[in-house]
Amino acid sequence: MAVRKETIKQQANEMAAQALQPGEPIISGVYAITGPSPWLMNQLGLLGQLFIDYYYVAVTPQQIIFVKMNRISNRPKEIAFTAPLQSVRISNYNRAALWSSFHYQTPAAQKPLRLNVHRIWRQELDALIGAFGVPVA
Repeated sequence: MAVRKETIKQQANEMAAQALQPGEPIISGVYAITGPSPWLMNQLGLLGQLFIDYYYVAVTPQQIIFVKMNRISNRPKEIAFTAPLQSVRISNYNRAALWSSFHYQTPAAQKPLRLNVHRIWRQELDALIGAFGVPVA
């Protein structure tokens, strides 16, 4: 079971590398959960867990890669989807004390995907958000 941040990052980056072009570096990657506030989902217990997906989000100079993560073991399962960086829009960035969040939008999606990131990933989140030109407070 991957519980250390560096282990999760290493395993997810190895999976994300399958979608990279030769010589394309990963700028940053964060472990994120989808859905509304994590506080609310925890209050709903097991029922709340049904509405959450776990991803490792990696960004490169050309694309963004979403790696689906196993909710129990924190190991990467598969590459869920990728998108060219030019087609992605990041909005509603909220840097909070414990759970920061932002919305991810592509032209193909009808509504944005809310991603919540824990504070232990703050440094990586700042790098990821900075890759989109969004000011980091």
